[in-house]
Amino acid sequence: MVEAPAVTFRQVLGNGTFLRLWIAQLVSQLGDWLALLALFSLVAFRRHGSPADVSGIFVAFILPFALLGPAAGVLVDRWNPRVTMIVSDLLRAGLAVLLAVAVTLPQLYALVFGLSAVSAFFIPAQTVTIPLIVRKEELLVANALSAQTMHLTKVMGPAAAGVLVATVGEKACFLIDAATFLFSAALLSTVVVHRQEGKATGAPSILAELAQGLRFVASRPAIVFVIVTTVAAIVAAGVFDALIAIYVRDVLSAGSRAFGTLVSLVGAGTIAGAFLVGRFGQGVPRVRLVALGIVGVGVAILGIAVSARLGSALVASLGLGLAAAAVFIPSQTLLQEETPPAMLGRVSATFTTTITVAQLVGILGAGRLAELAGIRKLYCGVAAIMFAVGVAGYAWVRGWRPPEARPAETAS
Repeated sequence: MVEAPAVTFRQVLGNGTFLRLWIAQLVSQLGDWLALLALFSLVAFRRHGSPADVSGIFVAFILPFALLGPAAGVLVDRWNPRVTMIVSDLLRAGLAVLLAVAVTLPQLYALVFGLSAVSAFFIPAQTVTIPLIVRKEELLVANALSAQTMHLTKVMGPAAAGVLVATVGEKACFLIDAATFLFSAALLSTVVVHRQEGKATGAPSILAELAQGLRFVASRPAIVFVIVTTVAAIVAAGVFDALIAIYVRDVLSAGSRAFGTLVSLVGAGTIAGAFLVGRFGQGVPRVRLVALGIVGVGVAILGIAVSARLGSALVASLGLGLAAAAVFIPSQTLLQEETPPAMLGRVSATFTTTITVAQLVGILGAGRLAELAGIRKLYCGVAAIMFAVGVAGYAWVRGWRPPEARPAETAS
């Protein structure tokens, strides 16, 4: 049996519908970073806010995903995903304009909360859309491109924000963000998405539909596996992010330049890892990639924990980004492959909500645990958990087969 040639990134970008979705994502996420960095600049430097004032922005940004994610997933399953994305972009454009005229700190918090609340609907709608506009064999590469875009904007956005804040001010950044949302909405209006509608079954409550989605997740070992492993990776990332500046200062005896380089290498590793997963991971079972990725996260964090020199810590940071890509991209792809289209919004939102809570747990718990055990011991403990989750989880779902392989196995 002759294997089909590997799907290329150029081939997926040759899909005009996906290309428009990808460009809309690129532009709007760049705008998001401009607005977010401008917001931190406004509160921290322009208004000389306290640490509590600045951390309030982070809370207002994260909280809506934890609170609204499950309900958003149910509603996205009911609504047209293309219309949901367009309306979300238009609402976010309006909120971004209001950021430019906001006066008080509570107003800023409320508007950031509103932006994230609307994004809680946009993200699952985008997740639903991707498998509807690309072929099954293109899905992994499409998700790799989306991941590369997200991390590329994390590298480009802050640098651009620094220049723009210094030259045109924070309010201009908010207006630019609004313009990116309008551009995204206009581009998405040209996208055609065909989604098979489910049979009419009345109007069950949001809670009933959410419970149905949770039962579906619980019944799929592969989905449970990727959620558990991704949560573990997110907690590890939260611990890493919360403590890495102190690690650089106290363990490596280095300064802000080393800190910035180390964090940038994690992002660069993730971008490179997304390319490698998309290029060479197509024939590898998704759960195997995820298991290898989570063990790789453990190896990288262990490498950072035992590093006494900056050079080895930088190499481990690059490895952390590479391993993270091997967790997140196959996880997203497996969710899309395993979940019926009519339920993908709920499953995707459950996934997003869970990892949001995990991120908060990792960040909030890291400081206290580091005080009790020390940063290096804490990093070693996190690495051990990554190893255990990867090995035990893979052993649990090692009999998993991709959906397209199952009919042939049944027939035989």
